[in-house]
Amino acid sequence: MRSFVGLSLLVLLLAGADSYALAQCNTCPERRTISVTGTGKVTADADLAIVRVGYKLYGADAKSVYGNATQTSNAIMKALTDSGVPKSSIESTSQVLQHTVQYEYQQYPPNSDEWRNRQFTATQSWIIRVKPDDAAGALNTAINAGANESGWIEWIVQNPGSLQSEAAAKAVADAQMLAQQIAQQSKVQLGHLVSVSENPSAYSYNGPIAGGVFGAGMGNGFMDRVQVGNQQLVINSRRVEFSVSVFAAFAIE
Repeated sequence: MRSFVGLSLLVLLLAGADSYALAQCNTCPERRTISVTGTGKVTADADLAIVRVGYKLYGADAKSVYGNATQTSNAIMKALTDSGVPKSSIESTSQVLQHTVQYEYQQYPPNSDEWRNRQFTATQSWIIRVKPDDAAGALNTAINAGANESGWIEWIVQNPGSLQSEAAAKAVADAQMLAQQIAQQSKVQLGHLVSVSENPSAYSYNGPIAGGVFGAGMGNGFMDRVQVGNQQLVINSRRVEFSVSVFAAFAIE
């Protein structure tokens, strides 16, 4: 609930600003408006989950790590499509074969097996678009097939237009309520809406990302499959929030 003390201070500031402006320009027409900012929020259940999966493998040379990466890549794709995920719902986001950055192997003694088997790195990642209830299954399938860097999930609403409109309507209503409170404190009559504009810097879409990254590439460049049978993480869809802020000016009658 908004503080009437705060509202009173706001009225005094507005009155002082108007008095100053009039003092600077005697020919300017008197400003008879109340300008406020209103906010509106709407939440809804996500209707799409974007699951990020991938792997990271190490090897002694580019050829060997690429060969292992090829096996892992194909195993992940086959497992996902065999589980019923359409291939059109799986998008590649990156694939890199490179010399391993030094900090990832410098803790091992030079020329040791661990040091030699981490000279090259292969990484690949995808996003999988599924219904929220299918997110846990897709993640479980990918990890079992070798996706040892996986787990981030983004929950979104595919058609947010109506939710944005609803949030904007609530923001205007909030602005009108605040303007009415200011008018009452100022002992004036609130009139019609003169202007309203959205504050683009205050708009927010909270489609939260949740999850984490599992594991790391094995030293020999090929990770062991994680066999967990039918067990999988318990993942619940999160709600999506839309927030809109508006600037509004109301006439004083």
